Amino acid sequence: MLLEDHDVHSLTWTRLGRDVEVAVSGGCRIERIDPASGTDALDFVTVAVDGPGQIVLQAPLGNASGFWYPGFDLAPALPADWHGRQSFSAVRSAPIGVLCDVDGTSGLAFAFDCVVDEGVLEFGASEESKTFVVRLEVGEQHVRRGGIRLAVVADRVRYEPAVRALSDFLHDGAGHRPLSRTATRPVYSTWYAYSQAVTAEIVEAEASRAAALGCRSVFIDDGWQRYGDGRWYAGCGDWEPDPQKFPDLRATVDRLHAQGMDAVVWIAPLLLGAHSAVYERLRPLAPAHVPGLRADVLDPRRAEVRAHVAETCARLVRDYDLDGLKVDFLNNAMVYAGTASTGDIDNVGRAMVELLREVADAVDAARPGTLIEFRQPYISPAVAPYADVVRADDCPADADQNRRSIVDLRLFADGQVVHSDPLMWDPTAGPEAAARQVLNAFFGVPQLSMPLADLPDDHRRTVADLIAEWVELRPTVLEGSLFAALPAEGYPVVGSRRGDALVVAAYQPRRLDLDLAGVRTLSVVNATASTSLPYALVGDGPDRATLRVHGAKPVPVRLESQGFLPVPPWGIAHLDLE
Repeated sequence: MLLEDHDVHSLTWTRLGRDVEVAVSGGCRIERIDPASGTDALDFVTVAVDGPGQIVLQAPLGNASGFWYPGFDLAPALPADWHGRQSFSAVRSAPIGVLCDVDGTSGLAFAFDCVVDEGVLEFGASEESKTFVVRLEVGEQHVRRGGIRLAVVADRVRYEPAVRALSDFLHDGAGHRPLSRTATRPVYSTWYAYSQAVTAEIVEAEASRAAALGCRSVFIDDGWQRYGDGRWYAGCGDWEPDPQKFPDLRATVDRLHAQGMDAVVWIAPLLLGAHSAVYERLRPLAPAHVPGLRADVLDPRRAEVRAHVAETCARLVRDYDLDGLKVDFLNNAMVYAGTASTGDIDNVGRAMVELLREVADAVDAARPGTLIEFRQPYISPAVAPYADVVRADDCPADADQNRRSIVDLRLFADGQVVHSDPLMWDPTAGPEAAARQVLNAFFGVPQLSMPLADLPDDHRRTVADLIAEWVELRPTVLEGSLFAALPAEGYPVVGSRRGDALVVAAYQPRRLDLDLAGVRTLSVVNATASTSLPYALVGDGPDRATLRVHGAKPVPVRLESQGFLPVPPWGIAHLDLE
């Protein structure tokens, strides 16, 4: 359909390496092509933009099994070109994608550098041409910047390094926020556990229980603030503690600190509800109403809005000695996209970049080393320097989606620590339900969110044991080089290597292809009900090891060219290689 619509028959195609073709129309013209040379893995195309138009890419479909892009949705793994569609902006996704072959190599792998202005990317398999087609709609918002740069991975490589090369291109040395201490510590979140029915007494009691499980921070989510009831946002705007729920928030934070727990609170600083005390004063700055939220949205294009939001965030950190802020509902600013601005910035994306920079600066001035968390889909490289944590989007109890989101973010993020969506499960199920949630979050920082007072003892032991294992393996799983099996299959095998340590996790009973050259410690995560996992050795490496499993005596094992590793269901085995 993309090749049948949008007047693409008038396009003149230009061939890049690897049979990739690019064409433009309307007010767009190809100004320059810089082919990859030497060790440079990217072809670059500079497109001058004199008016609205389009940029179209076409490449062989090959033996494609899926299309990787950083959006959170349940679209088909390999969408048709009439189906694939992704909006992007400074606070939503990014214009990047990689066509993945069945062997994990990249087909068409591309990125456009327009990460601030809002836009729409269309993509998919063409029924008519039997190719994969991508179309970027170029609008007035792109005309103002004068040009767009396109990068295409020149060589046929695995999809992970292709994503990384394109991510580096988009981040383009923008830098990143220094990591707070809180960023890499396991979290206890109040959201799924208590929703808005959260109180100081609950937080302090649960913090003690969470600390026993290995958590080292508490994220006090929606509900701490005045009028924070009803799952709507008509009371947002004051950002003062609810006097009944949190009569002395500073004292609560002090008691959390005394337990060795960091304290982070949730804030949606752009939302303005009619019940708030500041509503009448700020209402002129929030002309757009979102019925689904029952709240208005402050317009970030106004300088006074940005100053108000930055000072509000700094005030919370300063007054309550907070260790971090979970900043939410940022993408609702895009309600102003395409509307006339009454502020000093005419573009919503640029305004959001400036707002988040001001927030980060103000928070740092109030308390250096403070965590700032964004969540999927606020993942654009344009705003990445202003948050040290990015969290998987909401997927309550969906362990598989949590894993997919974590891996997507790990592949794309630069300098940010990835957190899981808070983990919840049925407390009446067996302990394997708890284990499954934790293990699927293993390559991000786990956030737990269950009422802990009545959690069964076997669940408690399972979670504590697995969090302890995660803490031991944290340098490898968080800082290592990540690899993952095919995106189209939901990453059934994920691994990370750092130095001579390797962690591999099986989320389906798949064969693990193990390259043990230079590996001294191998940890195998079994996130399945199987009692053993098939493996095959790839290349040269040690063939003898000592196998350690929690609660069992170490035993010597011999690694054959292929076989089965005895790893307990929903558990972890460590092999010290000789």
